[in-house]
Amino acid sequence: MLFERPDDDTLYEALIARSADYEGQAYVCVKTTGIFCRLTCPARKPKRENTLFFDTIAACMHSGFRPCRRCKPLEQPGREPVVDALLAALDGEPEVRWSEDELVRRGHDPSTVRRAFKRALGMTFHDIVRYIKLGEAARQLADGVRVIDAQIDAGYESPSGFRAAFQRLIGKTPALA
Repeated sequence: MLFERPDDDTLYEALIARSADYEGQAYVCVKTTGIFCRLTCPARKPKRENTLFFDTIAACMHSGFRPCRRCKPLEQPGREPVVDALLAALDGEPEVRWSEDELVRRGHDPSTVRRAFKRALGMTFHDIVRYIKLGEAARQLADGVRVIDAQIDAGYESPSGFRAAFQRLIGKTPALA
């Protein structure tokens, strides 16, 4: 067999850690609630003795378990709509100065945005904005633009903040870029 499901103890550890290592390869059924979930479900974790693990959704449902309303195992896993919406806005509106107030103005909760981006991409929305702005600043500096102009275009008011962020990301100071 090409793939063998890990033992139940390994899957329970993945459930507790919300590890995506076995996403779609196993599902947890909770005897006390009668539901089945993805191993990455954010719901409260059941006791070990109240869990069963199955390879397929069909096996879970055949055993009488219903899908979780929180992690929705019947739906394809994917990015949350807020991630795609904000990435499109970032791409389409490069001049916007993204702040928490701007997110609120657009109808998004900053904490929800932060968590959604961390789950989907491993970094926050503001980290992505910062990397894009600093990458653009590096391109401008390579084209001969003055450091102060690249700093202002990147949205940094403080020269020391720009220098520190630039050096942390690029590995050298703006003057040497």
